[in-house]
Amino acid sequence: MRIFYTIFLLLSISLSSLGQRDYTYLPSKRNFRIKYISYDSKDRKEYSEVWQLVGKSKSEGLIQYNIESEITTRKHNTFYQYFRLVSNDSTFYVGSERYLDPIKLDSYQKMVIKISSDSVAIPIKPKIGQMLPESSCEASILRGTGSVLMSMNVLLINRKVDAIENISTPAGNFTCFKISADKITYGGISKNKTKIFEWYAINVGLVRMEEYHPKGKLISYKVLESLAEDFFLP
Repeated sequence: MRIFYTIFLLLSISLSSLGQRDYTYLPSKRNFRIKYISYDSKDRKEYSEVWQLVGKSKSEGLIQYNIESEITTRKHNTFYQYFRLVSNDSTFYVGSERYLDPIKLDSYQKMVIKISSDSVAIPIKPKIGQMLPESSCEASILRGTGSVLMSMNVLLINRKVDAIENISTPAGNFTCFKISADKITYGGISKNKTKIFEWYAINVGLVRMEEYHPKGKLISYKVLESLAEDFFLP
């Protein structure tokens, strides 16, 4: 199922307090805050990203998490994005728009960005060697007249569960499922193909992500920096 929506800079979402832990790829107690740091190939910080749960609901076997993401660039510019994550008993779904470059998106913050995206399916109990569904996303930058100025597209193919590995981060050590995929990014006349590796831990979520050129040279990586659960909300 494809998801159609428009990104706006300001959005108000009410908090839902549900206390029990869910078996999924999020630290899903009553509330949580996750911080990631993204680095370039020379270990220079590109931006930080703080996810906070701002709403949670359950309906017909699905759990929906509303997330506020605060992104701060190396130049100390801060902006916000809002998105949803969905889970059921067998699969966790991430919108493929999460694979778009948030810094590039923010460069069009004074314009409307219309996004059409698939859900990236991550099995709750994956098997080594399991192939996973493809996913795609298109972001259209609109002029004031509503016509399309430009489009950015991401396609994830050849997704596979590679291994179970222990990953060390500043937030702790985690047993993770390693998932690989080919990432094709294109817009206008440009087209790039890279390889991405992601490590997910149950009741934590994404722990690490790495992106490589086709010949194996590291482009960038993202690391879980900190994780807080059940903290006091004033």
